[in-house]
Amino acid sequence: MPLQPELKIRQKIMVTRKGEKQWFFSTVQDIRENGELFIEMPRQGESALVLYPGEAVDVRFSAEGASYVFSSPVLGKTVDRIPLFHLGPPENVQRIQQRNFVRFPVALEVFYALPPEKNRRPRYKKALSVDLSGGGIRLAVDELLPEGVVLNLKFSLPLKKGMKEIATAGKVVRRWAYETEGVVTYQVAVEFQGITRTQQDYIVNFIFSRMAEQGRLRP
Repeated sequence: MPLQPELKIRQKIMVTRKGEKQWFFSTVQDIRENGELFIEMPRQGESALVLYPGEAVDVRFSAEGASYVFSSPVLGKTVDRIPLFHLGPPENVQRIQQRNFVRFPVALEVFYALPPEKNRRPRYKKALSVDLSGGGIRLAVDELLPEGVVLNLKFSLPLKKGMKEIATAGKVVRRWAYETEGVVTYQVAVEFQGITRTQQDYIVNFIFSRMAEQGRLRP
């Protein structure tokens, strides 16, 4: 089925009961050949989403430079070391463009460098992130960077299993200048270039975890 190459075991997903607006976090634990899914009990903080056969859910997840949304019927519940919900094959699959990744406001220390001259090493400067998504990052910088320039980027994500460093490239696609009390500051929207699936998973997992902690997730 078209979705199957994108969705994978251990995929982080967001789940809501059809017709409702509160999203919960879960993980895909198994995928059958016919497309049926087994997922962990969806949770948001201390709250759990209990599902019953005959209901339907909407599911969202991010992969390969885009986000996906689909519906699934709830087939039942089983226990395989942990309680799992059994969902039918995805229906009404929609691919959402990269710009529609869940974007999360967060202040991270980021190091960026302009393309170096031949046989020179990149010279990194420090910036602060304004927000982050699986598709890109918005930075507060001290200089007006040109649109279209490709930056070298390095930053670390505090995950439950430890710090994970992200080293990738990013293209400046938009820029802003702000003046406050005579002081000019700049922000740039950077679209990741050549980011790996593993790096993107780290970012999505980081965002999901922070949103779950803060109870921020909305449709």
